[in-house]
Amino acid sequence: MRIHSILPLSLIMLATCHASRAAELEFKATAISPKSRVDAIAYFGRGVVIAGTRKPHTGDIHKSDDYGASWHRIGNITGTDFITCLSSGDDGTGYLLTGDKVHVWKTSDYGETWKDLGKISDASNSHFANAYGMIVTRNGTLLVADAESQGGHIHRSTDQGATWNDLGAISSHAIYRLVEVGDGVIANGWAGHIYKSCDDGVTWHDMGKLSDSDLYAIEYIGNDTALIGTKSGNLFVSRDNGETWKEQGVVGAAADDFSWLGDDRVLYSTYNGDRNLHLSEDAGTTWTSLGRVPTGEEKDWLDHVIYIDDGKVRAVVGGTNKGFILYSRLPSE
Repeated sequence: MRIHSILPLSLIMLATCHASRAAELEFKATAISPKSRVDAIAYFGRGVVIAGTRKPHTGDIHKSDDYGASWHRIGNITGTDFITCLSSGDDGTGYLLTGDKVHVWKTSDYGETWKDLGKISDASNSHFANAYGMIVTRNGTLLVADAESQGGHIHRSTDQGATWNDLGAISSHAIYRLVEVGDGVIANGWAGHIYKSCDDGVTWHDMGKLSDSDLYAIEYIGNDTALIGTKSGNLFVSRDNGETWKEQGVVGAAADDFSWLGDDRVLYSTYNGDRNLHLSEDAGTTWTSLGRVPTGEEKDWLDHVIYIDDGKVRAVVGGTNKGFILYSRLPSE
């Protein structure tokens, strides 16, 4: 495992609402699976962070027991089926989603062992993965969105993945991601529309077209505020749980991911053009470029990133397109 020294992205001062002191955001870059895309990462509690890989080292699970500071490989779990999403539940329970055969796998021991729950969708997409989105709602319901090119379906399980209900196509195009907001769940995708459920994923409503561009990055940052980014680089902010949206203009290049960093701070990554990271300290209204990810790899970018605050530790952990984990420990507020 190759570990790079701690490198500052920029002398960015992350001010908080609760204290006058500020901290420099620095990332340590650790190569866990060289050249493999790390697009799936989740916090499982008790300091455990799990990451899954895509090609060329397809289907591997890597684990950190110290909030993302150090890593070890659990092993290949899914064979040649690549991992597109990880979601955690309670007491060490979590799930992974594969992007080719669209299987869901379950762990009940913080990622040490995994059980294949089987194929849940026949989705087919000739240009992209067949599924990307999965969440565990606050009620414990497991929701999966597939990327069927003729119209993405939502799949719902209320028994930890033992049985599934296909709710049918909710869009005319593939669905990308799901995120829980203050009063429900919203989904986005290639149609440029927003879809919302207010009954724990049972029924879905088309909230209208947001953009002519594909919708990718999506995040809820509390206080009824959600963010969405597009393939064209346009960002949109909703202050009412996805009911209405305001365009914030183009920020960098194509949107890849957001991560809420607490309070009004949001990290945003892009996957083409300059591939820079961007930071907002006013809940997505204005943005500052932080430059490239500090991995030393040409054309690398932050593919998926999460923020951890369990009352003991605050940290930012993300996976990159070239097989690195970026880790930054933040001071307690």
